[in-house]
Amino acid sequence: MKNSIQNEKSVSSFFKSTDYITLFLAIAASIYGLALVYSATYSSLTDGRVISSDVRSMLASVGMGLVIAIVVSNVDYEIISKFWPIIAAGCAGLMVFTFFFGVAPSARQDAKSWLDLKIFYFQPSELLKVGFIISFSYHLDLVRDKINKLKTIIPLVIHGAIPIGLVLMTGDAGSALIFMIMFIGMLFFARVNIGYFIAGICAIIVGFVVAWQTGIIGGIQRQRIVALFYPEQFEDVMYQQTNGKIALGSGGLFGQGYLQGDMTQSGAVPENQNDMILSVAGEEFGFVGAIAVVFILGFLILRVMKTAMNARDNVGYLMCSGIAVMLFAQVLVNIGMELSLLPCIGITLPLFSAGGSSSLCIYLALGIAFSIYRFSKAPDETLFYTK
Repeated sequence: MKNSIQNEKSVSSFFKSTDYITLFLAIAASIYGLALVYSATYSSLTDGRVISSDVRSMLASVGMGLVIAIVVSNVDYEIISKFWPIIAAGCAGLMVFTFFFGVAPSARQDAKSWLDLKIFYFQPSELLKVGFIISFSYHLDLVRDKINKLKTIIPLVIHGAIPIGLVLMTGDAGSALIFMIMFIGMLFFARVNIGYFIAGICAIIVGFVVAWQTGIIGGIQRQRIVALFYPEQFEDVMYQQTNGKIALGSGGLFGQGYLQGDMTQSGAVPENQNDMILSVAGEEFGFVGAIAVVFILGFLILRVMKTAMNARDNVGYLMCSGIAVMLFAQVLVNIGMELSLLPCIGITLPLFSAGGSSSLCIYLALGIAFSIYRFSKAPDETLFYTK
């Protein structure tokens, strides 16, 4: 009888302490994203296929991601954070394995950052983002009372440099930029003194100049940067972004209609199911459809930050802040690429672009945010909590 009452209490608490707003925003983004990816790949369907492999992969990752998010939401995030050494070592080991055995899909020959699991391709750097959020949050919490001492900052910088170096080893400069923004953003939310940020920015500028002058930044990466300033001289390099902007702007206010976008259906925008997914929304649903994408992601980020502000402790606050920064960084870089404000470096739009690894790991991260929301609200009425 007692066990039955406890089970009923747990089930009741599960529904009461679920963050339905964040869950709704994530599902809405995924459904909208699936519709856009379907349209982007619709014209390529052959042999009577109903959906493309990109849509199938995205459907599977969203379904699996939701299950993972629900399971993780019932595990106290403090338990998760205390396993940070195992999580960090596992993610780092997976990246080293990728360095030796990774493959590069046809669209990204410059980055051998995927693992061919035969059923689908998996990008370990997406999982590394979640692992970094967990381990770095725990590190920041451990040193919170002496966060602005130089002897504290140096190990934090080393901690942040490790994932950046790991992804650069696999040729994924885009993910390295995301990790850099995550690192800076989490330091900001940990209330590190502004002087360190100024020094860090100066160091980044000097490092970039040295890398540019010595040829470390070379080849296609160099061309993509120069092309932003001299697009007429690098028409082939800017082809994807130029056509993406044309498609984005050609939809007017309400768009040309679903599955009716001229450039979307003709394949004039390369990889529009991935990097250039916003161009599909803009062309077929117009300004209204494109701005809806931005609003959904914006509200999702703000909602995660609200959970951070209401977290019961510093670890929860930092972990949720890290998740919000990760989402913000990807939105910022992806839209910056699509508007030709940043070089095209292969960053997907969270929950909208095709990419099973990205969607799956974002739902894993959101599962942690759900856990922070749930256990900050009513910890003694939930399962698997710490006292």
